[in-house]
Amino acid sequence: MCLADHEVRCLRHHPLLFRDLVFVAQLQRKLLDIHALLDYIEFVHPLLKTPPSRPLHTNDNWMGCFTKSTEVCKALYFAGVPVWLVRSKAYISPTMNVVHSVRLSYPDEIVRAMYTENGVAKPFPSI
Repeated sequence: MCLADHEVRCLRHHPLLFRDLVFVAQLQRKLLDIHALLDYIEFVHPLLKTPPSRPLHTNDNWMGCFTKSTEVCKALYFAGVPVWLVRSKAYISPTMNVVHSVRLSYPDEIVRAMYTENGVAKPFPSI
């Protein structure tokens, strides 16, 4: 929570330039990370330690995950976590139940470039 408090203090004491607006996004991300961790600790982790005998109803509020591991996929599926098993066609058995086959791609709106100020890269620290 100290990181979130720091971001809020930065927003209160500085004019909002573009770089400062990025702090808002960082604060939102940190708060969502905390919320996800708390959900994991409260709901998912206990179900992974003692798996139910049949799959639980999927929690539609969770984003879920992508995995290449069938064991991870099964454990998360039984815990009610939305999960997508990523496989290339060569590894899909004819008996596997495939609901929809999709091609993975990036949405056009995602910015994947480095943040720059006056032509100088100003990377933010990794968390």
